[in-house]
Amino acid sequence: MMFIKPYSKLKIFFSSFSIKLFAWFWLIAIASIFSTRFIIQQISSDAYNTVVSQEPLHQELRQLHNTVKIIEQSKTKNIDKLLEIKLEKFIKAPFNIWFKSMDNNATVSSLFRLPSKHHKAVKRYLYEHEFDQSITSNFSHTRLIGPATIEIDKQHYQLFISRKQHKQNLGLFVQELPSWARLATPALISFILCLFLARSFSKPIATIKKATTELGKGDLSTRVVGVTKRSDELGQLANSFNQMAEQLQQNQNSQQRLLGDVSHELRSPMTRLQMALGLAQQASITQLAREQYLKRCELEITRLNKMIEDALVLSRLENTLQTIDRKRLNFTALVQKIINEEQFVADEKSIAIVLDSTVTIELMGDQNLLSSAISNVVTNAVKYSPEHSTVKLTLSIEDGLVSLVISDNGIGVPPESLPELFTPFYRVNLARDRKTGGTGLGLAIAKQAITYHQGNIFAKNNDNQGLSVTIQIPL
Repeated sequence: MMFIKPYSKLKIFFSSFSIKLFAWFWLIAIASIFSTRFIIQQISSDAYNTVVSQEPLHQELRQLHNTVKIIEQSKTKNIDKLLEIKLEKFIKAPFNIWFKSMDNNATVSSLFRLPSKHHKAVKRYLYEHEFDQSITSNFSHTRLIGPATIEIDKQHYQLFISRKQHKQNLGLFVQELPSWARLATPALISFILCLFLARSFSKPIATIKKATTELGKGDLSTRVVGVTKRSDELGQLANSFNQMAEQLQQNQNSQQRLLGDVSHELRSPMTRLQMALGLAQQASITQLAREQYLKRCELEITRLNKMIEDALVLSRLENTLQTIDRKRLNFTALVQKIINEEQFVADEKSIAIVLDSTVTIELMGDQNLLSSAISNVVTNAVKYSPEHSTVKLTLSIEDGLVSLVISDNGIGVPPESLPELFTPFYRVNLARDRKTGGTGLGLAIAKQAITYHQGNIFAKNNDNQGLSVTIQIPL
C-alpha cells in the first residue's frame, strides 16, 4: 500500500500532455537520426553489408569442386568459349560462375543473369579482396562461395560460384530498394510518426470543439465522448467540459421545473383570492361577511408572498454556480438556537422539542443555509405532530459525519412517497396537504442547502409511529 501514492504520482506525471509532447518529438528525432544513418550506410556500402563466413557450407563447397571437375572435363582452353557452354545441362541447381584472374586480378562471370547493381557489387568485392581459402560471403541478394583454383589456357584463375540469397532481413530489403526509395525512407518514417502525433492531439481537440459548438447552439445535453478516458490534460479538459455542461443542464432544468411548478401552484391561491374579492365586492353581503372575505384575501396574499419567497430561495440554491459563505461555527449551539426559536410555535400545540446530544460539534459551513435547512425540517415535524407530543433531535458523530436526526410522532408518510418528500411542491395526499398552509418547498430548500455542504438528507418512517428525517454533513 505504501507504493500506491508514488506510483500514482508517476502515472500522472508521465500522462501529462507536455511530457507526451516532449516524448513524441524526442522519439521522432531519434527515429529520424537512426533511420537516416542506416540508409546512408546502405547507400555508401557497395558491398551491401557483406557478411563473411570462414566455413562455407559443405554442400555448396561440393558444388564448387564439382563445377571445377565439369570445366576440366570440357577441356576448353579459351575462357570466352567456356563461358558460352551451357553448363546448366550438367549442373542441377542454377548459380553464377565467377572467374578471377590470379595474374591481373580481372574478373569475369557467366551462366545466369544477375541484376546490374548486384553484378557490380560482387565484381567490385572480388576485385578489392584477396582470397587464400574457401569462404562464404553473404550479400543482400547473393551468396558467394569460393575460391577454387583452376588453370585455363595456361592462366590461373580463382573460381567462385554465387547463388541467389532468399533469406532477407530489413536491412537487405532496404538494399534492394532503388536509391530514391532509400532516400525517401527517413522522410516517410518521420512523416508517419508526426502524423500519428498530430492525430493524437487534433482528434480529441476536434471532438471537444464539436461538443463546444453544439453546446453554444443551445444543446445542453451535449457531452464529450471517448476523450474523458485519457489521463492527460486533454482528458481533464473533456471531463471539465462535461461537468460544466452537466451543471448548465441542471440549472436550466431546475429553472424550467421551478417555473412550471410555481405557475401551477400560483393558480389555486390566485383563484381563491379572486373569489374572495368578488364576494367582498357584492353589495348584498353584510359587513361581517365582507370582513371575513377580506381576511381570507389577506391570508391568500400571505401565502403567495411565502411561496414567492421560498421559490426565490430554492431558485438561488438550485443554481449550482452559486458559492456559499463557509465559516467555522458551533453546530451544537446552532441546533439549540433553532430549537428555542421553534419552541414558541410548538407551545401552541403543547409540543416539546428536545435535543439529545452529549458532544459539542464544530464544523465549516454556511450558518444561514444550515439554519434554514434545519428550521424547515423542525417546522415540518411540529406541524404534523399531534398535540402533547415530543419532537426529538438527536445529534451525533458517526464515521466522520455529523448526523442530526429529527423525529416526530405523526402518522408518517406512505413508503412510496418517501423519495418524493424533497421534491419541490410535493405533498402527501393524506396528512400533508394544502390545508396546512405550506408551500411544499420547505424540504426542497433543506435538501439543496445540505447538498451545498456535500451532505445528505433522507427520511424514513419510525418503527412505532411518526417520521424521522436524517441530516448528514461531513465533519
